[in-house]
Amino acid sequence: MAFMDIPTTPQMEKKPSSSSFAKSKVRVIVRVRPFLPHEATSGEQMPCVSVLDQEEEEEVAVYLKDKETSRNECYQLDSFFGQEDKNINKIFEREVRPLIPGIFHGCNGTVFAYGATGSGKTYTMQVYNYTF
Repeated sequence: MAFMDIPTTPQMEKKPSSSSFAKSKVRVIVRVRPFLPHEATSGEQMPCVSVLDQEEEEEVAVYLKDKETSRNECYQLDSFFGQEDKNINKIFEREVRPLIPGIFHGCNGTVFAYGATGSGKTYTMQVYNYTF
């Protein structure tokens, strides 16, 4: 019986590297949900986040103001979706879909939502009415 030179793992094509997703191991994206109906009618519609600088959707600087503590902070983010961005599918198309081909080329991909109760995590992650 002759032994053949069989690779132990399948040969993979070159990983995609043209997008900004390949440049960074971690991307930070913020979505600020719209006001809920009871918040909109309360008369106190002060946004907690404002965009300071956004150059061609590559990097975003946001300014956070905490009304409880009067603390002000500024953060650099990879992407930002404000209250006016009601289309959750837009988030999927811009931030999640580009990760999918990489998982078939041996890359790991994780998408998770973090935030306070009622901040819109489940709504954002479920991608309602999306057609694949």
